Amino acid sequence: MIEAYKLVAAQCDYPLHLGVTESGTVRMGIIKSAVGIGALLTQGIGDTIRVSLTADPVKEVDAGFDILASIGLLPDRPTLVSCPTCGRTKIDLIGLANAVEERLRHVHKPITVAVMGCVVNGPGEAKEADIGIAGGAGCGLLFQKGEILRKVDEADLLDALMEEIERL
Repeated sequence: MIEAYKLVAAQCDYPLHLGVTESGTVRMGIIKSAVGIGALLTQGIGDTIRVSLTADPVKEVDAGFDILASIGLLPDRPTLVSCPTCGRTKIDLIGLANAVEERLRHVHKPITVAVMGCVVNGPGEAKEADIGIAGGAGCGLLFQKGEILRKVDEADLLDALMEEIERL
């Protein structure tokens, strides 16, 4: 797919509609589409896109927006960074990161948001993030650009983060 579009782009100046035909189920279809479409767009090839999945068409639209945002073509979308779990993680990091990701779908700001597993390394590792949270034992830290803003109960971390994002 990538080579075919490169050949066409080199031989003509027509607008090109990018897509991976019959890409598959949600997981593999998104991976194939992100690699194929993303690789071409980052080379300046392509004018429109279509993600084709064996799934609800809404997932296709979401995947398309995610691909565009991940390569910087939707500058009003937040970027989420998060760490893998490790022995220092004392909160439901996976659940929290997924909840933050879902809530960020409705945010249109060019910010980086971090969800980190521990207060030991989290704020320092994610100091480039505009805003973030780092988990502890039953609590967590809310931080901005690596500077700790305040300690928050674990149950309130998501809402506290979203309130700070609204203020940005």
